[in-house]
Amino acid sequence: MSATATTHTEVALQRMIDEREVTTRLHDDLMSEIERSEDKLPTESQQTQIANYREKAEQLDAQINGALEAVEANRRAVEMSMKIRNVLAGTKDGVDVDGEGIVYRDFNTYAYDFFITRNNVREAQKIARSWGVDDTEIAAARQRLELLQRTPANTLSSNVAGLTPPQHIDQIFQVINKSRDLVNAATRADLERGQLTYPQIDTPPVVAVQSAEKTEAGNTGLAVSMVTKTASTYLGGGDLSWQAINWSTPNALRLWFDLVAADYALKTETDAATVVSASAFLNNAATVLGATPTFAEFMTAVGSGYSEVWANSGRTANAIIMAPDRFGYILGLTSAAFTQFVSVGQEGVGPLRVIVSRGLNAGEIIVGDVSALLVAETPGAPVEMQVVEPAIGGVEVGLIGAFEAAVVDDGAFASITTAS
Repeated sequence: MSATATTHTEVALQRMIDEREVTTRLHDDLMSEIERSEDKLPTESQQTQIANYREKAEQLDAQINGALEAVEANRRAVEMSMKIRNVLAGTKDGVDVDGEGIVYRDFNTYAYDFFITRNNVREAQKIARSWGVDDTEIAAARQRLELLQRTPANTLSSNVAGLTPPQHIDQIFQVINKSRDLVNAATRADLERGQLTYPQIDTPPVVAVQSAEKTEAGNTGLAVSMVTKTASTYLGGGDLSWQAINWSTPNALRLWFDLVAADYALKTETDAATVVSASAFLNNAATVLGATPTFAEFMTAVGSGYSEVWANSGRTANAIIMAPDRFGYILGLTSAAFTQFVSVGQEGVGPLRVIVSRGLNAGEIIVGDVSALLVAETPGAPVEMQVVEPAIGGVEVGLIGAFEAAVVDDGAFASITTAS
């Protein structure tokens, strides 16, 4: 919208404002006249005049608001027009030319340069003159368009590979498991020699009801034998270079010991689980589990195993030992019963703690008294050993430990799964 149109709108607005002020003054004068009258009440004609003044004021207010919005819109349009003209003329932020290249930030800027430099010189000059553009600006526009046609050299990440080293995360994500849940639950002893001995009661003395006075009863001799177990020695060795140890992140030497210690833990846990499993399968419970038991079937088998242990050894079972796959299956079982004789939770099944042993074969579940499992191990096992080899710049490393596991009471464990 032109500046002239904007001026006409402002003149009309000023006229309406003046008329509104006159109407307000006339209304106020009439109200003052009524106030000075004897009864201070307007006559019928005065009431009509008051209504006319108020109606006229409302009409003028609506017209003034409309005209005011038009004036503000006109001013905003003029300001925007000036800004656009400045941008098209290259005097604002529309074009940057720094000798290295050109940036067209909007289409209007590019269109401006395109129109004033078209092949039709006469038409281009006509447009340029209407916009107040001289020949110097036309030449600058041609230069900007020529710069736009240039193809800059690309620089990709592959071209600056020396500036982008790979990111290294100094963390091992594979599992290094040193757990020995069954070994830790067993009765422990320090192994001081390669063999371990312990006494075993073969025949206990008994008591009996005396049939008559001065007659023998319960006359049974005590027999105790010595059991000997030979420990197994577990050894792992290697040789690492000085460079591998000192230039590695994470440290290769520490990682080597962690990995070999994890393997030692698995093998000794398997050793303990194997002897427990062999003993348990000699005493299968009366009720054994299939591959997909229900919760009720699982609880029945646990109770059967508990009874089997009591019958065979006089011990009260205190643990349910199961392979990881069976533990995962049991977690998914739920009970439909509202009341239970024993509680079942993460801590165990009633008085029986749950021990998940990765040393058991898949599918195995055993009920028993873990105090009947004796494990003997050299103090501090597994022991780390290091020998520096200065002549070759290396370190010879090793890990060693002697271990033995034995069930001291063959009736202390009962399997509630079939032998695999």
